[in-house]
Amino acid sequence: MMTADKIKELIGGLYGVSLVDDFTINEAGSLKGRIAVATGQDSADLEWDVEISPTYPFKVMGREPIYFQNKNLLNYPHIMQGGNLCMHSAEYENTERQFVNDLEQLKEWVEKYYVKMEKDAHYEHLVVNHHLICGQYYTFCFAETKEDFAEGDYGVVHYAVLPTGWKNDSPVSNYMAQKFVSCAQVKKRELFCKISNSYQKLKSFDGVYCLLNDIPSVHNKFIVEDYDSIKGLFSQSQKNYIHSFVALHKNKYNSFPLFCGYRIPGGGVYWQAMMLFMDDLPIEPVRVGTGKNRLWFTDFKQGLIQWAETVDISYKYFFGRGAMPEELANKKILIMGVGAIGSIVAETLTRCGAKILTLYDIDNKEPGNVCRSAYSFYSGITEKTLDMENLLTQISPHVECTSLKSIVDLVVKTYSAGHENKSALAKLFDEFDVIFDCTTDNQLMRIMDSTGTKAQLVNLSITNHAQDLICAFSPNVAEAVLLIYGLLKRNMETDMYNPTGCWNPTFKASYNDIECKVQVALKHIIRMLSKLEPLSNFYITEDDLNLKINRL
Repeated sequence: MMTADKIKELIGGLYGVSLVDDFTINEAGSLKGRIAVATGQDSADLEWDVEISPTYPFKVMGREPIYFQNKNLLNYPHIMQGGNLCMHSAEYENTERQFVNDLEQLKEWVEKYYVKMEKDAHYEHLVVNHHLICGQYYTFCFAETKEDFAEGDYGVVHYAVLPTGWKNDSPVSNYMAQKFVSCAQVKKRELFCKISNSYQKLKSFDGVYCLLNDIPSVHNKFIVEDYDSIKGLFSQSQKNYIHSFVALHKNKYNSFPLFCGYRIPGGGVYWQAMMLFMDDLPIEPVRVGTGKNRLWFTDFKQGLIQWAETVDISYKYFFGRGAMPEELANKKILIMGVGAIGSIVAETLTRCGAKILTLYDIDNKEPGNVCRSAYSFYSGITEKTLDMENLLTQISPHVECTSLKSIVDLVVKTYSAGHENKSALAKLFDEFDVIFDCTTDNQLMRIMDSTGTKAQLVNLSITNHAQDLICAFSPNVAEAVLLIYGLLKRNMETDMYNPTGCWNPTFKASYNDIECKVQVALKHIIRMLSKLEPLSNFYITEDDLNLKINRL
């Protein structure tokens, strides 16, 4: 634990930092004092109030254990509204080394941002303090639109309700913007958000949007907090439109969001949403002139703005932390068989940014499927494809997920049995760029192999107890699969799982057994399909320590 004497000793041995006021312990047990950091200029050194938590050097609940504060530096980068320096300390096990390093980081900030007046290249969104509004939090997600907004635009924003969440022991009302309908011109114009049809089809509610003429900021980094500070950023037409919206919907809605948009570097529009309540509206009619020259217009009253939280879920941000190459993400992918292997493939591709998935399976999802597949028990017994569609659209608002009817199995095998219309089958599968066959149906595997489809076939299967995973690519999928099974020489008939009743036995393996191999396989399949690795058939085996990839 740090002490006032130790702090004094460490500061005394550090060049460029001096003690202004000795450190003392306050009622909360924190050490508080004042230091000065040399600037190397003729002006006075920069003085900082310092507070050190009793938990120092450990963070607690995400809060840094030391604060450097100077409220005169709000115009500078990384200085928060309270004057605190936003600093992410490097971690040291030794408390004294940690303190010296924190002071060195403070000196670096002074040199870079105060002395040299440098600016960060990357853009930071405005800082918004999210408070409870009528006992709950509000969050609105939005995505970029297919078309751009006109300057000074305004109109109706259509948004859908998402499930209620919780944070800080309070409910969170979650919403998603679906489209913006411009009313600035006589002819209305619809600007759809780039999200999947599943979310566009959800029941819509109405709010108002206005594209402001400037950024609603203080010090170009904190959002304005009162109506007096923001009303000058609305045109009179926009203010009047808000009034007309209220008059039209006052008996329909108790509240509505007002989306305030502004352009950010790069040309996109970012939206901040404020909540307006019909029984306490922040707008009022204002009269100008008298007699025949009397005019009425709308303006904002005085008061604090109730800002909701907004999140840009555009594809580049939603998958900003990691995604498959865009060329593969844009391809049309069919997954045949969404059982143990196929469901994991479908979920993984979705989390990696796939945009167009089609699913096919002839079976229903039952409770016994949950233990080793990407399903949940809660949805009960239902068609596997429908359950997987629901799961995937819950994961990503950017995936268009559809299903083929189970009768496709009859159609495919009928045509194949008659040895006719192979071109019709090829045409069916040519609609896709990549087809994952996870059915373990050898008959279907041979049929797919013989159609001559232009789609890239990827066959995935697994041996009993998930000892091995086999991956084969077209052409000649069946030949490669049979070759690998011959090399492995596994007995596929013993120690199988036999369900009650008259059913075919199935292989034994836990979700962990299966997923670890599927994920390793997918890592390389994605790279192969993206031409980052040469395309080659392979199989994965396992010993006591490692998974081994064997390429043919």
